[in-house]
Amino acid sequence: MLVMPVAAGLFTAIFKKAGFEVALFDATLYSGQTTASASPSKRVEYLQARKFSYEQDLGFKLKTNLIEDFVAKVDSFEPDLMVITLLEDAFLQALALLESVREKNIPNISGGVFVTAVPEKVISHPQIKMIGLGEGEKTLLEVAERLRDALPVDNIPNVWIKKNDGRIIKNPIGPLEDINEILPDYSLFEEVRFYRPMGGKILRTIPLETSRGCPFACTFCNSPMWNGFYQGKCGTVFFRRKKIARLIEEIKYLVKEYKPDLFYVVDDTFLARPSEELREFAEQYKQIRVPFWMNTRLETITQENMTLLQAMNCYRLSVGVECGNEEFRRNKLNRHISNQEILERMEILSKNATPFTVNNIIGFPDETRELIFETIELNRKLSGYDTLTVSIFVPYQGTKLRAEAVKRGYLDADTITTHTTASSLLQMPHLTSQEIDGLMRTFTMYVGFPKKWWPYLKEAERFTPEGDEIFAKLSKIYSDVYLSGDQYNKPKEITDWDVLEKQYLKFSEQKQG
Repeated sequence: MLVMPVAAGLFTAIFKKAGFEVALFDATLYSGQTTASASPSKRVEYLQARKFSYEQDLGFKLKTNLIEDFVAKVDSFEPDLMVITLLEDAFLQALALLESVREKNIPNISGGVFVTAVPEKVISHPQIKMIGLGEGEKTLLEVAERLRDALPVDNIPNVWIKKNDGRIIKNPIGPLEDINEILPDYSLFEEVRFYRPMGGKILRTIPLETSRGCPFACTFCNSPMWNGFYQGKCGTVFFRRKKIARLIEEIKYLVKEYKPDLFYVVDDTFLARPSEELREFAEQYKQIRVPFWMNTRLETITQENMTLLQAMNCYRLSVGVECGNEEFRRNKLNRHISNQEILERMEILSKNATPFTVNNIIGFPDETRELIFETIELNRKLSGYDTLTVSIFVPYQGTKLRAEAVKRGYLDADTITTHTTASSLLQMPHLTSQEIDGLMRTFTMYVGFPKKWWPYLKEAERFTPEGDEIFAKLSKIYSDVYLSGDQYNKPKEITDWDVLEKQYLKFSEQKQG
């Protein structure tokens, strides 16, 4: 389910253009709870996505020997520089990989949002030799060129270097990159990585960056960190949009080079553009019409924008509700849309033909079970969506809510995150991690099933043999009702839930007997 990272495509293109030989080790296609495949499998298990199997749908079996394969790749390629692009969720895995080849003493540099948020923490680990703060396009190229030419790398902007005597050289931050310059190169990825499920179909998918950054400031997200970082270091605004003419050029190049069935727009908020730019882009994209997925804010949903999206052949979109209590959402999450406006914007979505997903988050600091059920109740008022997703709040470095969780004593300051469907890392006296897990796996059913079924769902929250058995039975019903077919060919709406309840009660009677 994971799309190829744009950063890897950009860095590949940069290095190749400069004449370097480049190889890629992609840790995505490995099984296990500490690998990238864990979160997508949980999405399927918890009824937030249609069933998908690499082996059955793509004829590919997830690999298992992560460390061994990495060592073999290093031995065969013999790199002069290792570049690690990572998020916090992958940091511990990256350390394990680097540790497996540490005796080879290969120069390495790590970058990404986690590195920029807590550079001191990252570079304190013995496996890490250099880090790059902020954006990395020019930084990495300069590091590679100097190493190739046997020149010192001590004074490159954005780079921190750990010397043999333990000293750390901290260089100042350089200017922002021009995001219009580079066409990404995804040729190093295995063929299987181009394919992912979306809306019940398996589609050849290419990521597309049309802007970088986000103009909003949600407290649970680390995107706002970039705004503060560059404003403080350089006095510049991080959020930028690609020029329409350049964007169309890039899209045509990607179509010719990779022949995608779908573009996966990686922007935080795709519709965060002036109306005249959207109209210009829509007019030019009509000639291309490759279907695309995108994420946006509910505040940007208007009938005009939906008309433009349909004219462009938008395949699917996602919007976030996140929390159902207005006061909590406003004061804790810094999202100021009212429930009434949410319902109004959702009404616009439901009246248009573009399928969509509604995103939610549970387990925020100080959130209660009652507040989570307010989110469930708000979702029950929505209509027209194809799927619901729910993530457990992850206290990412660089977010305001992480700092608050630490201050409140809910989180140890040294905690490293794992992924958005893992158990909650917060230790809250009023709502345990296991209780959040139980609500995570039953959330979509609380929204989709009649309230008279809620006692069954309360039992399914429990991670016991009995709870697991009830969850499995109800999951089958939910999948048949809401997740069979694809986003355009769905089952008819259920009107007689009593029939299904009798099936469940029969199951219960057999169990009692």
